[in-house]
Amino acid sequence: MSLFPKRAPPASGLGTALPRAAACFTTPAMTRRAADWLGNLGGCRPLGILSDDCDDVVWQCTAEKADLLLLELDFSNGVEDKDVSARCDIAIEVRRRLPECKVYLACEDGCLEKLPALDKAVELALIDGYCVGSITPQQMRTWLNEAAEAMHRRESRRDWTCRQDVLSDE
Repeated sequence: MSLFPKRAPPASGLGTALPRAAACFTTPAMTRRAADWLGNLGGCRPLGILSDDCDDVVWQCTAEKADLLLLELDFSNGVEDKDVSARCDIAIEVRRRLPECKVYLACEDGCLEKLPALDKAVELALIDGYCVGSITPQQMRTWLNEAAEAMHRRESRRDWTCRQDVLSDE
């Protein structure tokens, strides 16, 4: 008997792979809460990355083949490793290894002075988007759908490459 029974897949997800969604927030407790929220939301296979060290996040995203990475920003005084620049550094490294991985940033209300930096990060394609304030289920589903589309495009290219290899062997 399991204390944590597996959740049945959503009816629309039968027979189709769900995107792997990784969450990395400023504290392990918030990361666990975000991963649980993603799991309850459905439409993805959630993963909580408890360390927010750049190398750890990159390694775990690569090992788990993440399709989406959600990073929390922290603009508290004296916290430099969780600001826009540091989070973009993580995004760049993750994308270097997983080019199709969608990366989104989440930050609290009240950081209006950071909006130009966030907009510039999107403009430069360092990240795919951001949310200021609470992430709504609708917003998260939109991001998950974008990740699922990228995942399916990647799988289609891989299938095509395999077919090309088979045809060239004949």
